[in-house]
Amino acid sequence: MKKKAFTLVEVMIVIALLGILAAVILPSMHGHTVGARESAVKDCLMTMRTQIQLYKMEHNGLPPGYVNDITAAPSLLGYQFTATTTVTGLVSMSKVPSAPYLYGPYIEKLPENPFNHRRDIAYVNVATAFSDAVDGATCGWLYKKETAELVINWTGKDSKGVYFYDY
Repeated sequence: MKKKAFTLVEVMIVIALLGILAAVILPSMHGHTVGARESAVKDCLMTMRTQIQLYKMEHNGLPPGYVNDITAAPSLLGYQFTATTTVTGLVSMSKVPSAPYLYGPYIEKLPENPFNHRRDIAYVNVATAFSDAVDGATCGWLYKKETAELVINWTGKDSKGVYFYDY
């Protein structure tokens, strides 16, 4: 009886070809991953910035980060986006508007920074440049409440050479 099987040489040729294909394909896949993260950051920033403008319109020009014209704790800032608020910025944990918490929620949950996987927002002093505040680790997003500016907390440049905090 004759046995049918692959020879050692045939198996080695197939393994070599698979290795060559992997060496060619994997680097190009990495580029797509980086591009996807860059695109996700831009989408998150666009959404958040739009919601900040909506919040300002509904709260008589006052951006998120204030309650009764006084700086709110950074932990409260997230709830101003994800829960209901009064016109002065007081927060109710409810997601259903009812008097006097008639505004919001503006988003379901804070978006995740695709690079460090954090959702929290930290305040940056209005006089501090974002380039000086970015560290990539302490939070997901950086926010200047006085100017309603929001940037990603990530160091380095994107695939086109633009600093992430300049998005």
